[in-house]
Amino acid sequence: MRFDCRRVADIQEVRENNYVLQSGQGVTQLVTKVLFDTIDTILLNPGKIDKLVIILDAEELELEDRIQIVNEQISKHYEIQKINFDIMVLVCNRCFETWLLGCRGLYPMDEVDKTSDFYQYYNHYNIEESDPEKMTLPEGNEESIAKYHFHYLHELLRYKEIRYSKNKPQNVATENYFKGIVERILTTEHLKSFKVFYDFVFCVKR
Repeated sequence: MRFDCRRVADIQEVRENNYVLQSGQGVTQLVTKVLFDTIDTILLNPGKIDKLVIILDAEELELEDRIQIVNEQISKHYEIQKINFDIMVLVCNRCFETWLLGCRGLYPMDEVDKTSDFYQYYNHYNIEESDPEKMTLPEGNEESIAKYHFHYLHELLRYKEIRYSKNKPQNVATENYFKGIVERILTTEHLKSFKVFYDFVFCVKR
């Protein structure tokens, strides 16, 4: 199964089966300035885009609440009848790193040494057997769930001698890593928000 669309740099270059990728610059920016700028650009170039797909993190919100916020922002700034393209909101529960935690075989099979920086995460939640999307905070931890998931992934990959950061994700941007996440959603009920994303991407047929 493969994605049959080709990325282009600018809306002016869009032809059939093309798409443009725009960074949201974080949830706050995405649901305000970036979202509005993107919609304005599409409206100024009629016939170029038939679907706007908004992908963002739920973070501390429920998926339905995040979707509602986006739709409310759009409704406040535009007359819906004037928007002549489809809008779809896909939400990652809780964050992108949550999906990355779902890769099959990522969780260590052997007992992790208690002196390891990763041990506190390893001891808190088994991401191989349990759904990463349902991982909550350890007692006494006051950071956000999304940040905890990021730190869990970062320390797990560091334990496995794999470098990862939001700005340099290339070590997990591989076909094998992606296949490990896909295997998870095809064999379990885990990562339901990723399953929605996956089903959408690979049902886009021309």
